[in-house]
Amino acid sequence: MFLYRTIPQVEVEAVSEFLLHLLTGDVDKLPTQTLIHNFWNIETTHKQAARYVACLREHQLKPFDCHRDTRVYCGSRFAEKPPERLEQCRRLLAKEINATAVDVDHRIVEMFEDYHSCVQSYRRRVEDCTDVLRKVIIDSRMRTTKVTRATMDSMGPLLRALPTLRVIHLVRDPRAVALSRNRFGNMALGAYSARIRKSESRLVAEASLYCHHVTANIRSGLALQREFPGRILTLRYEDVVANPEQRFRDIYKLLDEPVPKATLDEMQKNAQEGQVSNLSTKWQKNVTYKEAITIARQCAEFFSLLNISAVDT
Repeated sequence: MFLYRTIPQVEVEAVSEFLLHLLTGDVDKLPTQTLIHNFWNIETTHKQAARYVACLREHQLKPFDCHRDTRVYCGSRFAEKPPERLEQCRRLLAKEINATAVDVDHRIVEMFEDYHSCVQSYRRRVEDCTDVLRKVIIDSRMRTTKVTRATMDSMGPLLRALPTLRVIHLVRDPRAVALSRNRFGNMALGAYSARIRKSESRLVAEASLYCHHVTANIRSGLALQREFPGRILTLRYEDVVANPEQRFRDIYKLLDEPVPKATLDEMQKNAQEGQVSNLSTKWQKNVTYKEAITIARQCAEFFSLLNISAVDT
């Protein structure tokens, strides 16, 4: 089991490159998977890109499913296959190497050939919509994107390439993160945590995994803040829920933009709903004392880097 996977530099750079193309509207260089991802169907998230979403539906471009067969060989998530297999799959999927040149069964070769044919088919069909998306991005003075799997290491090249870029790094109490992921089931849990026996604590395992990665992100973020002062803001989810107006003003100060009242009102409304639902403290009633203390100890660096007390929270 590969608990703490180190992200290869090639992946760090690929994320930077992807975000650069997205933020600058260089749509032709975006992966096909991005252009027809299922997230486009979440209308409340993509109000500004309504015309693009309508184009996808007009051309009956359903979410990307070319990975259906390759999952058998490559797995559907990290840690299901050895690192060597994951790297081989990455290179095969990216067409850095040809499947016929690799010592694999002919059925595996056909699997990847079918995958690339599938991607090409999607690409031809989505090209009728790419001009719409390009215009949406280029015509927008302020462009934002939410990423959940990018690391702060990927932000460095972006900050150097885009002088007007601002980065908001949102973190959350590891006990709350572990509880949330556990309730989503295996699709949200790390592969290691998902295989924990019932006699052990999935919450502790998942929190430990989260802290390992997030503390590395925080350390990288602190280094980038020294290199790019005034361009990075680290926020705690709990602070946003507790004091939305101040945190919202902090964000717009970072952007050097006036605070839009309508957006401020919406954020306060959402925060009030979170306060009523006790979103930032719900874990306290659902995590045992032993689990909470164990997580606090294993995540000591997380709390130290943010200069907060695990006990007080």
